[in-house]
Amino acid sequence: MILTAASFWPQLAVTQKLDPEALPPPVRDPHSIAADLVVPLCPATFNDSLETDGIAPKGDKSVTPPKSTHMANARFSDEARRQKQIKQFQAILSLVVDTSGMPQDVCLRQSAGYGLDAKALEAVQQYRFASAMKDGKPVAVRIYVEVKFHLY
Repeated sequence: MILTAASFWPQLAVTQKLDPEALPPPVRDPHSIAADLVVPLCPATFNDSLETDGIAPKGDKSVTPPKSTHMANARFSDEARRQKQIKQFQAILSLVVDTSGMPQDVCLRQSAGYGLDAKALEAVQQYRFASAMKDGKPVAVRIYVEVKFHLY
């Protein structure tokens, strides 16, 4: 499941356009700054399963996805504002929504650089969800959040 969050609008919309497995391996943007290093890079693959780590596997049709209940806006960093010729940035974060609807194990799948990875992390850590359900019980699931920054 992919959630898209724009820095200028506090709404999340579910989209199936992005396939995280089709993205290249996670690497930091060459314009990353020290603040961005607080966001760990995701591993190349995850071993998600209810048996190994308690996370519902991708594509399990018996799991209803989590629903966002609170989103926070991601703020622009000063470094990104100085890049006036660049009007749009995007970071993709992976996270586990735990059984209580809290984001856990956040990592960076696609870097935006310029301090925006850290800003995306700050926003995503404030998100809250109604947990995913399987057989009427809450389960943890991995989701991807695409945070888009637009400079107008």
